[in-house]
Amino acid sequence: MQFDSLRAFPYPVLRPDVDDYVDGDIQVTVEFEPSVDGQEVVAEVTFHLSVKELQDEVVAGRAQYTAVFACRDTYFRHVHASEEDSFKVTFPAGRLRGEVQIFPYIALVKLITNYRSKLINSEFGAGPFRYEIGSVLAVDRPQIIYIDRDVFRPLSSVFVLIGDDSIVGHEWQVRTTDEKVQILVSLELKELIDKARNNKAHRAVLMNSIYFAAVMHCISMLKAGSEDNDSRWAKVMRQKCHNEGINIEEHDDYLIAEKLMRSPFQLIEAYVFQGVDQ
Repeated sequence: MQFDSLRAFPYPVLRPDVDDYVDGDIQVTVEFEPSVDGQEVVAEVTFHLSVKELQDEVVAGRAQYTAVFACRDTYFRHVHASEEDSFKVTFPAGRLRGEVQIFPYIALVKLITNYRSKLINSEFGAGPFRYEIGSVLAVDRPQIIYIDRDVFRPLSSVFVLIGDDSIVGHEWQVRTTDEKVQILVSLELKELIDKARNNKAHRAVLMNSIYFAAVMHCISMLKAGSEDNDSRWAKVMRQKCHNEGINIEEHDDYLIAEKLMRSPFQLIEAYVFQGVDQ
């Protein structure tokens, strides 16, 4: 089922930007997370539906919440249907890679001969309406998610800390010309940071200082349209922003960094301010 706002149906269908219904909405959220062992990808799909008559058709067992997952890179396609408005679908990690499209809709599994709703546009007449098996009752816009091993990893995975004997003291630099972002520090400082990583409180400080500033710098580079934007780190950051619904051009660098890093100041609160066991 492809979303097309210009497609004409012989019956009312709830969908965005189309006035088959004078009121009411369907909004679907899809979130992907890797399994703990990294061998699977779990999609959590949630339907938000405000038309009670459509909800009643699902409750009665005549319709189902449906999501189609399509991955062009792996030639994989899967349809999942459920009577619950929120469900999870698990895929082997290799099935989804690159651009993944999700087409959410509500489809009939049983014939309906007497459907009515006061929210249906009067242009369709007073009803009742007949829907054949397989007919679509509601459809939301398709969503595109980028699935990549590095996209699922913490953002720090695209950074590498390097000791540089040309840097002294506590100075540090960010270099974005390679596939990963290089954070250059003095040899002495690198040794201290490597030791600090074994402690949660110390890691929290690192994430909110050097790494947070480095992420902000990278975002600034992306906004500027730098020639480095085809590198691995840039692709991962753009894909993470896309999956999080972040428009790079519309938000300040620090706000984007905070969201991409999952509000890192929470780590300071948990492991520094509150003195949680290390």
